[in-house]
Amino acid sequence: MMKQYVVGIDERVVVTRRGLPVRALGPGRTTVWGLSLGERRWSTRASLVFEMEPELRAMLPPDWYSEITLGPGERAVLSHDGRPKVFLGPGIHRYWEVDDTVRVQTFSVHEPMPELTKELAAVVPKDAYTDVTVREHERGLLHVQGRFVRVLAPGRYAFWSTRESPVDVQSIDMRVIQATLAGQELMTKDKVTLRLSLTVEFAIEDPALATHTVANVRDAIYLLVQLASRDYVAGVTLDELLAGRDSMTRFLEEDATGKARRLGVRVERVGVKDVVLPGEMKTLLNKVIEAEKEAAANVILRREETAATRSLANTAKLMAEQPLLLRLKELDSLKEMAAKVQEVRLVVGANAMSGLVPSGFFAETREKPSS
Repeated sequence: MMKQYVVGIDERVVVTRRGLPVRALGPGRTTVWGLSLGERRWSTRASLVFEMEPELRAMLPPDWYSEITLGPGERAVLSHDGRPKVFLGPGIHRYWEVDDTVRVQTFSVHEPMPELTKELAAVVPKDAYTDVTVREHERGLLHVQGRFVRVLAPGRYAFWSTRESPVDVQSIDMRVIQATLAGQELMTKDKVTLRLSLTVEFAIEDPALATHTVANVRDAIYLLVQLASRDYVAGVTLDELLAGRDSMTRFLEEDATGKARRLGVRVERVGVKDVVLPGEMKTLLNKVIEAEKEAAANVILRREETAATRSLANTAKLMAEQPLLLRLKELDSLKEMAAKVQEVRLVVGANAMSGLVPSGFFAETREKPSS
């Protein structure tokens, strides 16, 4: 009894008799004689990689397939026509040699991963590698098996990651952070309670040190500035605090900068935002300021009055020494009065007129020859 088998160009067949392999068939039409014939069929289009029992595989011609063995630290990619098709992990793999464009490329997980193209990413399992992009304002911390390896500059990175040697990349923001320390109750040296609000600007300078030293950089800087402000306020009086806000700012910056640097953080600026006093203290200070301003105004008024009195005394003395100045002053006053009224009449006798001009003025006029 005969049986015909039609095998496609992308198929391979093993003929069996009573379950035992007897012959391998390639593409084409083949007639096989015998009873109780069966078949096992594989498609090379569906998958280049195949699994087959050793008895069946013994029927295959050696040039139909190839075999590769990968160790625990090795990976491979099977390509056809230059395009990645199958990812191979550790173990023994057999694949069809359908034509001479089938290639296999082996990689070591201990070496850099090849460029992760779109085609390659489509066949490599997501849990077999770590793909990360570090942006311009970030730095990446590379950890292998939980141990820090190095800092990654901005760019895209792909690393092999295995169960035995997992890879993790942590992105750290390097931009300047502006934080406000909410109002906190503080007591000055002279036992005055006030509420102080501060601002701080900082940035991570050493991402590895900052990440491995403290759990939360923001909370750590917040605490440093808060403790520094308590130390400063406790050592000055209220008047010193209000008059020396610049001194407080310099103290906070110097204190926080040194301590933050040991955490891998750079403090840019610390500033005093608000100083809030209790209601009764505000009223008291307003009264003190009002009294100080009133006293200063009185001092200025008395100073001006003293200066005016001194000027009058000097003027009187000068007029006493020069009577003619007094007369000129009287005439000047009359002139000012005449400017404000329509007419001013001055009636004086002969004796009175002589008092308005220098002595001998009229005699000199009479003796002067006529022209």
